[in-house]
Amino acid sequence: MNLGEFSLKNKYLIFSLTIAIVLFGIYSRITIKTQLSPDTASPMATVITQYPGASAQDVVKDIIEPMEDEFGKLEGISKIKSTAQDNRAIIQLEFEYGVNIDEATIDIQNSINRIKGLLPSSMKEPKILKISSADKPIMTLSLSSDSLNLEMIREIAENKLSYVLQSTEGVASVDIFGGYKSEIQIKLDKNKINAYGLTIEKVASLLSLNNIQSPGGKIIDKNKEIIIRIDERFKSIDDIKRFRINLKDGNFIYLDEIADIKLSIEELKSTYRLNGEEAIALMIIKKSNANTVETINNLKIEIEKLKLKYPHIKFKIAQDDSIFTNQMVDNMISSVLIAIILTILIIILFISKLSESFVVSISMPLVFLSTLGLMKVFGMKLDLVTLSALILSIGIVVDDSIVVVENVIRHYDEFNKDIVRATIDATGEITLATMAGTSTTLIVLIPLLFIEGFVGQMFGPLSTTLIFALLTSVAISLTIVPLFIAIFNKFKFVKLERKIKIVTDKFGRLMDKLLDFYVKLLRKAINYKIKTYIIIIILMIVSVGALFNKGIEMLPKFDSGVTYISIEMVPGTTLEETQMAVAYIEDILSEEKNVINFDTQIGYEEDSSILSDFGVMGTNQALITVNLNTRKERKESIWEFQERIRKKIAVIPNIQRFVVKEQGATASSSSQAPIDVRISGPDQEILYHFASEFECKLKNVEGITNIYKSFNMDNLQLNIEMNKERIQELGLSSVEVSKQIMNAIDGMKATSMDIGELNDVDIRVEYMDQYNQSIEDLMDMHINTPMGVKVPIRDIAAINISKRANVVTKEDLEYTIDILAYTHDRAFSKIVKDINKLIANFPLPEEYEIELTGDQESLSESMRDMIFLLALSIIFVYLLLVPQFKSFIHPITIMAAIPLVFIGVAPALILTGKYISMPVLLGFILLAGTVINNSILLIDKIIVNRNNSIPIEEAVVLAVKSRYRAIMMTALSDVAGMLPLALQLALGSERFSPLAITVIGGIISATFMTMVIIPLIYISFESIKVKIRCKFE
Repeated sequence: MNLGEFSLKNKYLIFSLTIAIVLFGIYSRITIKTQLSPDTASPMATVITQYPGASAQDVVKDIIEPMEDEFGKLEGISKIKSTAQDNRAIIQLEFEYGVNIDEATIDIQNSINRIKGLLPSSMKEPKILKISSADKPIMTLSLSSDSLNLEMIREIAENKLSYVLQSTEGVASVDIFGGYKSEIQIKLDKNKINAYGLTIEKVASLLSLNNIQSPGGKIIDKNKEIIIRIDERFKSIDDIKRFRINLKDGNFIYLDEIADIKLSIEELKSTYRLNGEEAIALMIIKKSNANTVETINNLKIEIEKLKLKYPHIKFKIAQDDSIFTNQMVDNMISSVLIAIILTILIIILFISKLSESFVVSISMPLVFLSTLGLMKVFGMKLDLVTLSALILSIGIVVDDSIVVVENVIRHYDEFNKDIVRATIDATGEITLATMAGTSTTLIVLIPLLFIEGFVGQMFGPLSTTLIFALLTSVAISLTIVPLFIAIFNKFKFVKLERKIKIVTDKFGRLMDKLLDFYVKLLRKAINYKIKTYIIIIILMIVSVGALFNKGIEMLPKFDSGVTYISIEMVPGTTLEETQMAVAYIEDILSEEKNVINFDTQIGYEEDSSILSDFGVMGTNQALITVNLNTRKERKESIWEFQERIRKKIAVIPNIQRFVVKEQGATASSSSQAPIDVRISGPDQEILYHFASEFECKLKNVEGITNIYKSFNMDNLQLNIEMNKERIQELGLSSVEVSKQIMNAIDGMKATSMDIGELNDVDIRVEYMDQYNQSIEDLMDMHINTPMGVKVPIRDIAAINISKRANVVTKEDLEYTIDILAYTHDRAFSKIVKDINKLIANFPLPEEYEIELTGDQESLSESMRDMIFLLALSIIFVYLLLVPQFKSFIHPITIMAAIPLVFIGVAPALILTGKYISMPVLLGFILLAGTVINNSILLIDKIIVNRNNSIPIEEAVVLAVKSRYRAIMMTALSDVAGMLPLALQLALGSERFSPLAITVIGGIISATFMTMVIIPLIYISFESIKVKIRCKFE
């Protein structure tokens, strides 16, 4: 019993299965998780450590170096990158693919615990995040109010809202940006505390020791257990003012006698604005293994609850990464439907009977829904990759149903069988052939499942989706389609078919003329074999040359509509001055009609998990995120918009450097920029010198924009060189002196208290007149000694001013500096070639190295993987064909169709302005398994004709005539199915449109040339075999 017979005998079961497929497919579409694209980054964790008062150089020596040594022992670690800036260390740990990041973070914490004794006591507890330092927030929530000031909103955000959002599933961290933070400022009179023999440290210590709340044990009173709690916290500012300080002479004073005490705000270091209006931002970063859309949906549920709880706060979502993802998914699904409709039209042109066309057509949505169901079962997601695969599959999977329906109709019409017998016989006849035809495509996709690294992460889901589609296509064509053709054949649509016949007859005549042309061309080619071969070889050589001359890139760019503008002012710029410069840019953006909204972060937050593009955070930096209309709603591309904005920003004074880039500007999420020239070596100043020199050379490379170094050496530093003998005589240490200096300049946090509606308000002790007004003020500052003597700094130290780096970067224990850039209007490979020439002619001392990383690093590895896969696919196809044809020669003849694809792919890519990329190479792999199916049909028929004693030349002509219709229908349905992706109808489809363009170009050239070249090669091989046989006989 064949599958067709089984279906007819169990029609109720097949109907039930069909309904189940439809229902589960619809359920899967509704519930399946979505994302923009697969996460190609290897598992990463970031360790952030605050080290107050330390310079970047001290951070490296005291924190980064001990941690790096310990982290280097972790299992599965592949790369360690460190960034140090004043007060802060950031260490990014990259692990090999497959490492469980949850387990890795536990190992990281254990490593830190082991070296706690080697780390400075003044550092804060390291924060371990399962994110990359390059990760951007997936959502930015803007908070404002008509009735509350920003100070109060920040208080609510810090102590209430952030905890709710932080606990949401999928969230790694919530950073608060902007607004004002309350603090109680105690400004000491220097002269008075000196007169009383007090110090800033002494006052802060007394406040801390007398502002406590602690357990005091328990007592039993009247058989009841009572918990004792000691509460000596400050209740009001008056408590602080009337705080009593005992003096050495037995007298005492109140704190307000020597200090001004008031509730104020901390020194402002950050500002957040939404569309130019000041607000508070909650910036939410997801965990590295969390789904963006799912996490945002969870957050939106919590936000709706918060809106009800805090009606006086306006919650506005400024940035939402799920919007573009959802638009992309909806657009891609629409493209799938368009692909189905276009394929149906092609089927109707060839199969003019509507009942048969309907049966073939219905198989496509069934395959689509079945594939969605399998994706759901296996935990896959809908994204750019898998949706592109679904669009690609439409034209391919319909081939199986076409073959079955055509064969049933042939048995029904030509052999005068009843429809049931025709269905059973026809299905049984082509079951093995259908499976064999599908297996050639499957065999080229399976190796993709076993490739690791970037290629495996990016294209593994595409391969899996296509495999699901092909398998379900075979199953549906051999079970559901036979049942439906047997049922729907009874239905006749005479009037409608008569109208359609006007079009189909014209199309049929056109196809007949094309067939006549092919037959004439084939006969000529047989007569002029050598000339034909020469022409084809020349065409292939020219095509391959033109193709590679076009250039190579990792992944095509796509227009997401999101632009990031990072700016850095000259060193020393205040927050207010940066705000003024940013206001110019905001005015420019406000006048842009395609801008939906923009939000601005100016300055920095000390506890932030997010780094700027320039690797360091300061009041002279800002980031503007701009959301544009979708590319369908505007005339200019995002890159044209960016170029106009760059020109306008370039004329704003005091902006030292800026970067304007789109979301997804790098192929790999772990890359800082597409172009990354890294110089490493032992001395940071020498590294900077080399980097500046190379940066000048890089500016002359065509196609490069946004060039900048990862750090600058223009930050002024005042170095205090202590007289060690003198401070030792005074009973001091360098550490003690440095602490006193820092406390005198910056003040110090003594303790905290709750006041009114404000919780955990810092109490800061500082001098009325800070010592940071001038160098002379600093030199006049007095240092307290254990002997009770006060000495000015000028008596124990000398000073000098130097320029230093604002950040220190390391990778794999070596100091590094990166020269970063973005590409524009030129092939990536050509830019890389020019840069490699510069590197080759850029001599460095022996202990220094220069290399090109960024996307080039991933490109080289991925190209090797893809070329290996292509070669492997061709070998597998050959090995599959050998037993099928029981010949070592016929498979070579069949596979001669593969190089013919170059003749179509080259002009297709050139005309559409596409470069060779990973999707293009994947297209070649897919072509290796699809274009040979037409060759199989031809060779199979030629062999049948030869077995019937038909002369070889006539046998190939008859084979072409016999298989022409099937070949053309298959090719045109494949092309029709892939057109929506090739035409970039969906948002985001730019990234994978080259794949469809490659397959379309390859199918067209291979199809039209297969019917001439493959028969010709067959004749040539047969002629050689005859000559060899005659020679041996």
